[in-house]
Amino acid sequence: MPIIKNTDIEFTPGNIPNTLRRLLVCPDSGSGAITLGELIMEPGAELPMHTHRIEESMVIVEGEATAILDNEIFNLKPRDVILVSAGEKHMLANRSNKPMRFLFIYPSVDVQLERV
Repeated sequence: MPIIKNTDIEFTPGNIPNTLRRLLVCPDSGSGAITLGELIMEPGAELPMHTHRIEESMVIVEGEATAILDNEIFNLKPRDVILVSAGEKHMLANRSNKPMRFLFIYPSVDVQLERV
């Protein structure tokens, strides 16, 4: 069973502007069925509306987030958890003036994002 230390994996630029991302649990770390990562969103950063074929869960670790699931808006704070059903449209934004950090978890190593 691998132990992954917080300092072992560096952040790299995310796929959207003003974000940093790192994968903590994935095939590279020995996972065959789970993906766990961390994303830092600078103020103004926004993940566009999208879906996945699988469920996704997110845990706000630091800062504040605005989430839209289908057409409902949620304002989130640290330790709030989001559960997104497979195929559900969702987005996440940092509309505050401080960085926001969250963990994302998928029950698969084959994670694909489809913008809507």
